[in-house]
Amino acid sequence: MLAMAILAAAAQVAAAPPVIAAQDSRSEQQRLAEASIFGVMIYAFDRAAWVSTDSLMEVVPRDQLAGTGGYVIEPIDKDTLRATYFKGDAASARAFFVADVRGGKVVRHEILAEPLPLTPVQMILARAREIARHEAAAKGYRPCTAAPFNTVVLPSVNGGPVTVYLLSPQVSNASYMMGGNYRVAIAPDGRIVASRAFNTSCLNITLPAATKDTKVAGLLVNHLLDPVPTEIHVFVSYSVLQPVFVRTPDKRVWQVRGRDISVVSPR
Repeated sequence: MLAMAILAAAAQVAAAPPVIAAQDSRSEQQRLAEASIFGVMIYAFDRAAWVSTDSLMEVVPRDQLAGTGGYVIEPIDKDTLRATYFKGDAASARAFFVADVRGGKVVRHEILAEPLPLTPVQMILARAREIARHEAAAKGYRPCTAAPFNTVVLPSVNGGPVTVYLLSPQVSNASYMMGGNYRVAIAPDGRIVASRAFNTSCLNITLPAATKDTKVAGLLVNHLLDPVPTEIHVFVSYSVLQPVFVRTPDKRVWQVRGRDISVVSPR
């Protein structure tokens, strides 16, 4: 089901890439559609990074991981994301391990017999990650947990920007850190198109657990920076396997259940 959602999301992005500008003139429906699309994709790419890293650690001897510079993730068909791990920086990177992820699981992996240079598209993605990290340092963006940012790099569509998400890593199964999440949009030539924070503070939310006598309704958060829920709320809903209820500045309450976003309490 999620693979179908990813495919639909990618098709919608290709048909109408989002406009990322200083003055945001999108309608409410455009905002909601893009939040849904990008939230699904963030989750899918983040999951692919997670499971492919586990595969890398299982099959590549630890002494051969020295100098690992990072990875890039690309869709290779309607169901599959490919993670390519490389050594060196973006300009000199050489790929040494690839893993194909389908349905959130690694279905194929390969240690390359000879390291290969990144493709031009892969170099753009790797460079975008580096640029986003420099932008984060320059603007004082910091995660809300002690570990470094998780980064999700979504490829350019139709010559549009590469979108890099910098996400606070989760360090506990009993709680979820809502905060320390950012987006940096980077043109294929390396120019920063726009950047933003999704949160104004760090909020560590205890995850409710269902019992035989109670049912979990979901998480409730206040969101002050946008008139509607964002892709981060969609990503969180997938991550915690629960609805996220979002109270926006106009006092409406929204339910985010996976990629579905609806108003449950009007003004």
